[in-house]
Amino acid sequence: MAPNRVNQYQRAFLAWDVLAEVAQSASKKITYSDLAAKIGIHHRVVNHVLGVIQEYCIVSGLPPLTILVVNKEHGKPGNGFIAHDPEDFENGRAMVAAYNWKALPNPFVFAADGASHFDDLVNQLATNPDSSEEVYRKVKDRGVRQMLFRKALRQAYDDTCAFTGISYSDDGLLEACHIVPWAEATPAERLDVRNGILLNPLHHKLFDCQYLTIDEQHVMHYQDHEQQLWEHNPMEESLTVDLHGKKMLLPEDSECAPAAEFIARHNKKISWF
Repeated sequence: MAPNRVNQYQRAFLAWDVLAEVAQSASKKITYSDLAAKIGIHHRVVNHVLGVIQEYCIVSGLPPLTILVVNKEHGKPGNGFIAHDPEDFENGRAMVAAYNWKALPNPFVFAADGASHFDDLVNQLATNPDSSEEVYRKVKDRGVRQMLFRKALRQAYDDTCAFTGISYSDDGLLEACHIVPWAEATPAERLDVRNGILLNPLHHKLFDCQYLTIDEQHVMHYQDHEQQLWEHNPMEESLTVDLHGKKMLLPEDSECAPAAEFIARHNKKISWF
């Protein structure tokens, strides 16, 4: 590990408590410069820390906590803020103010001492799936675990949808699909990349709703491939029927490919398969 590498998640740990305090203050605002000073960094890099917290709030379905950090010139968040409609600023602040942030443990405590780097944990999951239980024990927060799982799948699949081959390097355009759902998985299985597939939102939904699945040889199967339930238009055919019988794209590291055990448990619930 590089000794001087910046740990944005350690900084997020510090910034989280500051923002939780601001949320309960009378002003409900703090400038970028003031936040940077409180956590001991230059104001020009505070946006990287806010990006971590913003992503966490989005993934966890929380109010947009980073809306409290504003430009001192115009009193609004900067261009990097995407967690809430900027034209609805006051309502966004009201949502944040109404939430009991003190009841929520700091989600970045795993990085508090600077020893654990998020990217190292991602790489560990993507290169050594058997380490998933160890990582799960280190990271207590569900939202952070979900962020880890998704980014590990992005690394394993090289930002490519496993069903369509479409590649997106931008964060947020491909999703982490669990084969055995989170609620039914063990702690280790929840972070095991072999229990995941990187998919675009449409095919993620088709998989979760059991219209589309894979077998233990990683061949895709579509429920209505003979179009007996309804007649598909050409676009629908290309996205569903044409996938039937084809092999999904697999990670370059075969150790990260969907495991037969998880596939079998998923398919056991599918009546048509």
